[in-house]
Amino acid sequence: MSLVNLSHVCSHLQNASLARLGLTSIPYTKLHLSLSLLLHKQGFLSQVKLGGPSPPASCFPPGVRDNGIVSAHPHSDRSPLSNHSALTEMVMNGKRRDDLLRAGFGSEAIEFAEQTRLLSKEQLEKDGWDTKAIDFVMQHQHKSREQMEADGLSAEAIAIVEKYAPTELYQNLAARTIAERGESVQDGGLRAEEITLIEQAIRRTLRRNGFDLPTLQHLAGESRYATEHHLNRDGITISAMGLDVTNQPFTPVQASYRDPDGLDTEGVVTQANRASRRLWLGLKYFDGMPVLRKAKMLSKPTKRIWLNSSEIGRVVRGARAGEILGLTSVGEIMAVSTDRGILEARECDERKVGGMVLCRIS
Repeated sequence: MSLVNLSHVCSHLQNASLARLGLTSIPYTKLHLSLSLLLHKQGFLSQVKLGGPSPPASCFPPGVRDNGIVSAHPHSDRSPLSNHSALTEMVMNGKRRDDLLRAGFGSEAIEFAEQTRLLSKEQLEKDGWDTKAIDFVMQHQHKSREQMEADGLSAEAIAIVEKYAPTELYQNLAARTIAERGESVQDGGLRAEEITLIEQAIRRTLRRNGFDLPTLQHLAGESRYATEHHLNRDGITISAMGLDVTNQPFTPVQASYRDPDGLDTEGVVTQANRASRRLWLGLKYFDGMPVLRKAKMLSKPTKRIWLNSSEIGRVVRGARAGEILGLTSVGEIMAVSTDRGILEARECDERKVGGMVLCRIS
């Protein structure tokens, strides 16, 4: 029995109540489970659920299915045919639309996955495709359409060059540079260092003006689709109440997952998941005030306090027994560890059993 961990649990429950949290979790041990069930029985907790690092679905009331929209049912996106599952299949496993249709995904889930996996303009620029677009335009700006076709450029690529090629700007900068030397365009040409300065000015202009999304997507090719790196870095964009909420965390859905609400497995403890199991506790409030207001340890690792049945009886009736003050506040309880488990002090008095006092809750 670790009283150190139990003291941490008492402090955590008190702080969680003061912070007005509706749900909190503590490490899963037999001692913590027994104390949590006692608090639930005494009315301090609304629920006690065994789950993993995230709260189990049974902690939440049934609600509208998520489908990428913020709702009161946060775990419905774990369904094997949900929107997030379709996105996981496309991004992580390289599945295409036809593959998802054969797997039974609906059109809504497939459309969500196809739209979400396309990188936005900001993401493409973050990946450096605006710089690559500038290099592409600068490389082909002086070529004619016939030359670009001979080089194997597609019609879309030629259209991009013709749209963004700063031919007029280049001519104006060249004429101004030559004029500053006191020469005419017919008499003098550009020097190497002057060409470099003009190209730098054109690059700054192109970067300032920017490129539209279709241009960046065409130049990016297959890189316009999100990868696992993009999902971890930028999250996804979801729609909530008519607004687009960006940078929302995305958790890939396991391919082997077949329990949408986790009701069949959330309370199962195995050797593989034992270390990650946690107890999820629902806190209660009345008239805006927490029901559990104070949790104080009585025994300490260096000083364990034991009371017999008669001493516990005196504490229950409001008298003092040694260092333990009586239970005088309304709703105050005291947890006692006995050979019959963790019991409340009044139950110990009824059964005439003693034990080590753990904590008092009010």
